[in-house]
Amino acid sequence: MLAVKSGHTWNHSHADANSFILFHKGVDIIKDGGNCWYPNPNYRNYFFQSQAHNVVLFNGQGQSREQQYSGSTLRGHLYHLMDAGNLKYVLADGTGPMSDNFSRNFRHFLWMDNVIYMIDDLKTHKVGRFEWLWHTNGTYQKSGVDVNITNDKSSVVIRPLYPRLLAKSNFVHDYPEDLYWEEVEAPTEDLKGTETYYSFHLPAEVNRVKGLTAIILKDTPDEKELPKMERREGQDWIGLRIRHQGKVTDLYINQLADGRLMHSNSWIMPDGWMTDAYLFAVSYPEGTAAADAKDFFICYGSALRRDKESYFSSLSKLFVIRKEEDKKLNLWIEGQPKINASFKAARKPVALEVNGHGMPVVYKQSQLKVKLAD
Repeated sequence: MLAVKSGHTWNHSHADANSFILFHKGVDIIKDGGNCWYPNPNYRNYFFQSQAHNVVLFNGQGQSREQQYSGSTLRGHLYHLMDAGNLKYVLADGTGPMSDNFSRNFRHFLWMDNVIYMIDDLKTHKVGRFEWLWHTNGTYQKSGVDVNITNDKSSVVIRPLYPRLLAKSNFVHDYPEDLYWEEVEAPTEDLKGTETYYSFHLPAEVNRVKGLTAIILKDTPDEKELPKMERREGQDWIGLRIRHQGKVTDLYINQLADGRLMHSNSWIMPDGWMTDAYLFAVSYPEGTAAADAKDFFICYGSALRRDKESYFSSLSKLFVIRKEEDKKLNLWIEGQPKINASFKAARKPVALEVNGHGMPVVYKQSQLKVKLAD
């Protein structure tokens, strides 16, 4: 179970915009820093603050400390929760509570099969240093560019992929551009001792960064056949090619669709596709062509094309999951109160389901028409 928080900050509601915890096999393997009784200074100085949560800091700072008493005028938000079984998505916007330093603080969670991809879209008012905090509940073991967290039968791998990999060895000076880690001691929830949490630092000083971290949920602590992930980049995009158990997934992040353009379209053309989507993922069996794929995820896009064919078209930008099973087409669509969109289908589907509800099949010239209104 993945739990994400981004909302109001004041008093009982901690400075934890865009934070998350992860339960796997009954264990909070990535956890919250905890709590303590209010009269103890550790509540005010640590447990309430951003440092006790799984968030991104800038120059060592999270949310303003005064928010504990004055609150945050601009609250955080969660948007576009989508659940399509083996593919889930939610967007956390923590820009408001973090606006002292951040002009963009978006965290996308894309859960595909046994991997949660966490995409951080960050921009700050000035140049400085970013760091990612990890509060874990289990044995911490670094292995190359991965970190393994294990607690009894629960085990996950944390794999930073962008903006840099984790330095491969403890000789971090041999990898001056890669992420380095810091162990931080903090009070335990029972206040009887200390525990360690971890900070992954980006050495470069920048004011804009895309962070992509894979959290791999292992079936057993001894599992060896983990997804293989290849970092890939092209003109105006970064992404991954993931291979696992005969399935290939291509994930693209559009570098132009993050607010840096005005009065211009944010089109990218990765691997023969053409789209204005902020995020785009396509899955297909290994050994087959991506052009024949039946499963897509589109995040904030209005079109997807390939070789003069339209795979998806909308009058406004949408969040879409498309899954085809036998002769049935399943769609999950978010983003607008009124929707007018079309989807490519090689053959007329026998049944169409949109957001869990059956709809009439309107099909013409390889295009399926979908209209929704609140």
